[in-house]
Amino acid sequence: MAARTLIERGYTDIGYLGGPPSATSAQDRYHGFTELVSQHPDIKARASYSKGYSFHAGREAMMEQLQGSPAQAYFCADDVLSIGALSAIRDHGLKPAQDIGIIGLNDMEMSRWESFSLTTIRQPIKQIITASVDIVEEMLLEPDRYPEARIFPCRIIERETLKAKHKQMK
Repeated sequence: MAARTLIERGYTDIGYLGGPPSATSAQDRYHGFTELVSQHPDIKARASYSKGYSFHAGREAMMEQLQGSPAQAYFCADDVLSIGALSAIRDHGLKPAQDIGIIGLNDMEMSRWESFSLTTIRQPIKQIITASVDIVEEMLLEPDRYPEARIFPCRIIERETLKAKHKQMK
């Protein structure tokens, strides 16, 4: 969703900023991101990782990007990383959305704060937890039960850290 959103907004040089490369969540998000980007040969993609899923790690990772030639926009694999990245962008004298776009993941409470107004992807956390508990209960009742995977719909929460939707020519 993040890669598709960045491409739809007209960004042609996009980056992935993940948590530690050893974290399975960072790997899974990176693979999903690059899978879609690989279908668009005109899009330049790059990846970077942070030392952890924290404000300071996101800020440090973005500061490293800003030392060179940063991407036009980044998918930060967690809202906390995104907020750290936003801090680095602003401290570098740049404006989110206008100079560098950011999209996060999780729609945590802080991402809604006016000072951040982070465009992010909302996951239905309550549904995921409820389903996980149900599956564990069912597995306890039926030990021979086959493993089950469930997919839950996520959605983009529009705020102010990406440029407006790219208008396609007719």
